[in-house]
Amino acid sequence: MKKQWLRSAVILLVILGLSVSGYFVKPLFWDKVYAGVALEGVDVGGRDKEEIAQIIAMWQKQQRNKQISVYYGDTVFKVDAQSIDFDIDVDATVEEVWSVGRKGPLWERAKNIHAALQKGYRIPVRVRYNESKLDNLVEEWRDTIDRPARNAALSIVTGGVVPQEQGRKLDVEDLRPLVLQALKRPDVNNVPLPVTLVYPTITVSDLARSGIREMLGSYTTQFDTKDVNRTTNVKLAAWKINGHIIYPGETFSFNETVGPREKTTGFKEAMEYVDGELVPGIGGGVCQVSSTIYNSALLANLNITERYNHSKPLGYVPLGRDATVVYGALDFKFVNNTASPIMIMAEVDDNKLHVGIFGQERPSELVELVSTDKQLIPPSIIKQPDGSLYLGETKVEKQGKPGYEITTIRVVRNQGQEIRREKLSRDRYLPDNTIIKVGSKMPPFAAVTN
Repeated sequence: MKKQWLRSAVILLVILGLSVSGYFVKPLFWDKVYAGVALEGVDVGGRDKEEIAQIIAMWQKQQRNKQISVYYGDTVFKVDAQSIDFDIDVDATVEEVWSVGRKGPLWERAKNIHAALQKGYRIPVRVRYNESKLDNLVEEWRDTIDRPARNAALSIVTGGVVPQEQGRKLDVEDLRPLVLQALKRPDVNNVPLPVTLVYPTITVSDLARSGIREMLGSYTTQFDTKDVNRTTNVKLAAWKINGHIIYPGETFSFNETVGPREKTTGFKEAMEYVDGELVPGIGGGVCQVSSTIYNSALLANLNITERYNHSKPLGYVPLGRDATVVYGALDFKFVNNTASPIMIMAEVDDNKLHVGIFGQERPSELVELVSTDKQLIPPSIIKQPDGSLYLGETKVEKQGKPGYEITTIRVVRNQGQEIRREKLSRDRYLPDNTIIKVGSKMPPFAAVTN
């Protein structure tokens, strides 16, 4: 009797175990997408793999020709999927949907299946696109949207007060995912550009309280507005400096004020001197701003603490009165050695860059900048063989230009009497060498005959 009871209990446990294991194990090998799985919010549970592929392929066909608008205020830009090679990755999306509940050990799969059923499991559509093309579009939008804040300042051109102006900056990192999300969703056609407002540090009220109103020194240089990128760099650097206040004893640093010259900060590629050669570089033209400030600071009788000359002569300032800058390497600095705050005004008017330094009191001293002991450095002649020219023929490939050495002196006078004479620098500018091509090809009549 006891043996029969045990046999019945074992049979019952086996039947119960098989039933329970079937309840839990059978779903692990289901040939459909598990319940609760949603693709971009669309429930796809209960569909097989082929159906999922068809749904995504239809989605792909619709979105390939989609166009959206990105906007800020009244400024609107259009972008379509084809312009950035945008496409939905069907295979990758299908695999991700199908993998829910099918990866890992059995206990993990069972847990994920249960979680999807109870809480849902959202999967984004996988996309691919040309990052470079999207970055180029974003750069164009940033050129239009970005605007640095402008401090209140005094104007050399008008003689009045230029009020402060709020700036703005496009949040590039936040923008990219917004564009991609809109292109893959059929219900989104308009995307507001994420823009951060940038506030000025000096207002009209601040300027009035400072008591700054008198010109200490000013200088003007000219540039070619046809060189659009260089003009942009000059204007941007001037904008960043305009209204900058330096208190007594403080040092002005050009690099700290203007910041890195990079595309992400709004600077463009333009020609600049590197190791004595003109080459394209981000921020070309910024040295014109630093050189114009240098002359203004000299005429304002301020103490220069760091300054470097260019390797070659420039056209916009006299020899010995330029100031080259390289972010992280070469800076231009001066100290406010007056007893009150001073302000830099940098203003662009047509093709002219005006820089003025203002203070609280009109100076009693007059400053004159004198160039002396100018020495010419003749260019060398570099001869290079040229196989396209016959022996004895020459061709001037590049006409050289002389270099110079020059001394710059600052003379300070008070009521017509010289009170100080200061040697500022002895600068050397390298010449441009003359390059002559010399023929190396044998003439026809010189052919050797046997």
